[in-house]
Amino acid sequence: MMMSTPGSRIGFFQRIGRGWKMTKLGMAVVRADPELMVYTLLSAVFSMVAAVAVISGSIGLEAVTDSEAATAQEEDLVTAAHLGMAFVGYLVISVITVFWNAAIIASAYERLTAGTNPSFSYGIKQATKCLPQILVWGVISGTVGMLLKVLEGVARDGDSPNPLRIVAGLATFVIGVAWWMATFFIVPILVLERAGVLDGMKESPKLFKETWGEDVGSHMGTGILQGIVILLFVLIALPLMFLGEAGGVLAVVIVLLGIGLSVLFFTTVESVNRASLFYYAKTGEIPPMAQKVGIEF
Repeated sequence: MMMSTPGSRIGFFQRIGRGWKMTKLGMAVVRADPELMVYTLLSAVFSMVAAVAVISGSIGLEAVTDSEAATAQEEDLVTAAHLGMAFVGYLVISVITVFWNAAIIASAYERLTAGTNPSFSYGIKQATKCLPQILVWGVISGTVGMLLKVLEGVARDGDSPNPLRIVAGLATFVIGVAWWMATFFIVPILVLERAGVLDGMKESPKLFKETWGEDVGSHMGTGILQGIVILLFVLIALPLMFLGEAGGVLAVVIVLLGIGLSVLFFTTVESVNRASLFYYAKTGEIPPMAQKVGIEF
């Protein structure tokens, strides 16, 4: 089914509405293929393992070097080692996230376009085929992410001068948004087109420029729905807070469970949306699966 060509002159709200329909399509895909959420779950598990490894290493380093007799130079070396471990850990988590995101996008794209139900191993195989690009991109995106964290830390540091905090806050926002827009399609480009990272960084901004309204609308729609679902869990749990200690514990469990499930579901939906939007940006058509699930554009 053809739609108006990406980048053609259509209204802002029409673009946002189309992005919302992409979100509905993404939810339909995840409901039809819930094993996609396993990719997201594995991404979280491996990321937590990497984080625990870094924290354990830092604690071990601190235990070995903790001594009142340590010189200033030794303390500086320990601090540098802590920072180095944190940086490497952040990059590892970034690579893990990119890999499993690529697996979701590859599997979702197959279902969206071919109508087939790919096996769980399909996404892993497709992501593995572009592992060198994933490693490079994971390091690049992780480095940028770390720099943004540093700027954010400066902006929140009460000991920093106010002008510096304002500049750091603005820089964090502007650079973060620009980076998100410029790299929106890079993972689909890497895993679906087998392109190199440099080619992906050139093509991604062009595709985003053509479909910016749909991209923003889809992202906003997913975020709003996730917030609503979490709020519903909070409202369900709230009355339990007045039923004593046991009720309070149950309420906390319900809220945490709701947050975990909603994050798992909508994070997966966000990746599926990326695959749908990539198909639209490249072809000017909606993914064939939309008609099968009764979503009209």
